[in-house]
Amino acid sequence: MQNLVATLMQELRTNGAARLGANENRPSMYGALDLFKKQSAAPMTILTPDLDTKLNNSFGQVVKASVIDYENPTISNVRTCAVQTGGATSKQVPFTFFTVSFGFVMVPAMFENNDLKYEDLWMNQLVSRINKAKALLDTKCIDFLALNKNSYFPAEMLSYYAQSGNAFQVPVQTDSNQRQNWVGLYNNLTSILAQQDFGAEQPDILANPRAMGDVRELLSQGAYNAVNKAWEVDLVGNFFQSPRVVNSGAGVAATEYAVLPNSVAITGRLDPDCLRGRLIGSPENPAKQWSKVTLPGFDEFGLYYQADCSDQSATLAAHRLSGLTRTYVESFEWSRDYCIFGAYNSDPTTRYQPIQKFELLNA
Repeated sequence: MQNLVATLMQELRTNGAARLGANENRPSMYGALDLFKKQSAAPMTILTPDLDTKLNNSFGQVVKASVIDYENPTISNVRTCAVQTGGATSKQVPFTFFTVSFGFVMVPAMFENNDLKYEDLWMNQLVSRINKAKALLDTKCIDFLALNKNSYFPAEMLSYYAQSGNAFQVPVQTDSNQRQNWVGLYNNLTSILAQQDFGAEQPDILANPRAMGDVRELLSQGAYNAVNKAWEVDLVGNFFQSPRVVNSGAGVAATEYAVLPNSVAITGRLDPDCLRGRLIGSPENPAKQWSKVTLPGFDEFGLYYQADCSDQSATLAAHRLSGLTRTYVESFEWSRDYCIFGAYNSDPTTRYQPIQKFELLNA
């Protein structure tokens, strides 16, 4: 009796890391980060060239900017020969940084008996960390907006909407097509900003995906709709979307931030060794190397590379590589310090902030 079991073909494999597994490392939407980057690059940005240069080169230094507080002068209706009184109060605004760092190790020998290649794993790990770093920065920008949103709500503000937790509470409406939405928000926002003396500027809007559904509905309207509200969208600047803008309480269906132009900024710096390109070993065969690299969607990052010997026998035993007791390994670490800041306000309790939060309520 014939028996060919011992020579049966093994399973057929192909490399699907790039396409079949593409959704595993799919990017998110980083609307808050994009908003901050857009305002940082604007012609009248609060991140002036001089400030940007000083912050970029501030490693180990303290950076402060001089500002002058708002003055509420007295206006008289008489002339006098008395020496005038009054004057300005100056302040120093400090800037703080936080570090974003990520990396991984590569063991070239582990690919000797693997379908995946060195380049597959290297790129997969880098992309996943880039996406995670962008999400972190996006969250940091949202947190900044939440912390620095307007907290001054005199009676004239409450004539538009009630407020809770320093957020305007926008009630849902039912339109002529029996659809529930928040039509009228951007029209009222224009009046709110005029009341706050910000009226000449169009704010950028950061919204979560639920809020953007209402925006797309406005954008789709035209002259032939029974009620055309598309003009409301023209009252604001650019729209930015992030799934990390979360609704903060029961009864809130969607959340938006309105951020006036030139109100926020983000910049960064590198450590001195990466800036200067330090090297241990030769350029062709470095043992340790500090350098600058540009990552997709980012400014320059510092890259610290190390080549070393390591015992990977226990780690790679399941790979049938327990013999790698002194194998060659490569370590990659990217880092950058970031500074997020906004326009100065001498007294947020009595003066309006250029950041408004809106909570769009359920029925």
